[in-house]
Amino acid sequence: MDEKKFQEIVQFAIQKEIEAVDFYTRASQVVKYSGTKDLFIDFAKQEQGHRKLLEDLDLGKVVRAKIEKIPNLKISDYLVDTDFRPDISYADILRIAMKREEHSIKLYNDLKPLNGDETLTKLFNFLIQEETKHKYSLEKIYDDEVLK
Repeated sequence: MDEKKFQEIVQFAIQKEIEAVDFYTRASQVVKYSGTKDLFIDFAKQEQGHRKLLEDLDLGKVVRAKIEKIPNLKISDYLVDTDFRPDISYADILRIAMKREEHSIKLYNDLKPLNGDETLTKLFNFLIQEETKHKYSLEKIYDDEVLK
């Protein structure tokens, strides 16, 4: 296993988490209702937690990680990309967030077969699992609050 390649992938994933923190922080600043603001602040904190998880990640954790089957509601599969703008609605923020997670999952799935190393494959599976958890949470909220 190439330790350098492992660290490069982890650093890339950390950068994606930093971008997610920025997105949710911006989202919390534009929404109108305090409950929604709190929701996005909580998402930003979760992404910060994921960043910390990745920063503390080592090869042993990846090898021992148990990959769970996460449900896929497939809601984001049928949504179009939306731009973030100052007057954005709550539903549109959720749509953007779901699509961001969907794109991350696709990226990691596309990169996974290119490495040919079992440990790196496990790392990608771990990253896919984490992004899938985020996507599922967002899709549940969207289903419960927007599509109801």
